[in-house]
Amino acid sequence: MTGVIGRVAQSRGIRQLVKFCIVGVSSLTIDLIVFNLLLDHVAPIWALSAAFVAGVSNSFFWNSRWTFAGNERNLKRQLPIFFGTNLVGFLLNTAITSGVLVLAAQWRLMDTNYPPMETLRLVFFRDTNSVGFSRLALNAAKLCAAVVVVAWNFTASKFITFRHAGADPASATDEELMQEND
Repeated sequence: MTGVIGRVAQSRGIRQLVKFCIVGVSSLTIDLIVFNLLLDHVAPIWALSAAFVAGVSNSFFWNSRWTFAGNERNLKRQLPIFFGTNLVGFLLNTAITSGVLVLAAQWRLMDTNYPPMETLRLVFFRDTNSVGFSRLALNAAKLCAAVVVVAWNFTASKFITFRHAGADPASATDEELMQEND
C-alpha cells in the first residue's frame, strides 16, 4: 500500500493538481469576496465579471510561479493564453450559474418564482435597487459552477498555458517530465 501511495504522491500530475487546488481555493475566496462586495452595487453579471478578473489574476500569479514552476516561463506568451482559456471558464461559469438559478426558480427552490427569461434578465440586467436573488442563491449557483470550471481550468492550464516547451503532453510520462524539471 505504501508503494502505491508513494508512487501516487510522487506523480508530477498529482502534485500539480494538489497545488492547483490550493491556488484555486485562494482564487475562489478572492472571487467570492469581490462578488459579494459588488452585489449591492451592480447587476450580478458585472459582479461575476469583476470577481473573475480578480480570481484569475491571483490564479495566474501563483500557478505560473508555483503550480507549474519549471515550465517555460514566457509570460508574454502565457498571460494572453491563460486569460483566453480562463475566458472559456468564465463563460462556463456564467452559463452554469445562470442555468442553476433558472432551474432553482423553476423547481421552486428559491423564494422567487420567476420564469426562465425573467431569471436570466435579473442575472444580466438587474438594477441594484430592484428585486433579485438572495446572496445564498447566487453564491450556491456560483459554487455549483466552480466544480465544472475547476476541471476545465486545470486541464487548460496543464496542457495549453503552462505546458513544457516542445513537449507533447499526451506522450510524455510523469517520470520524463520530472527529469526535465530536475
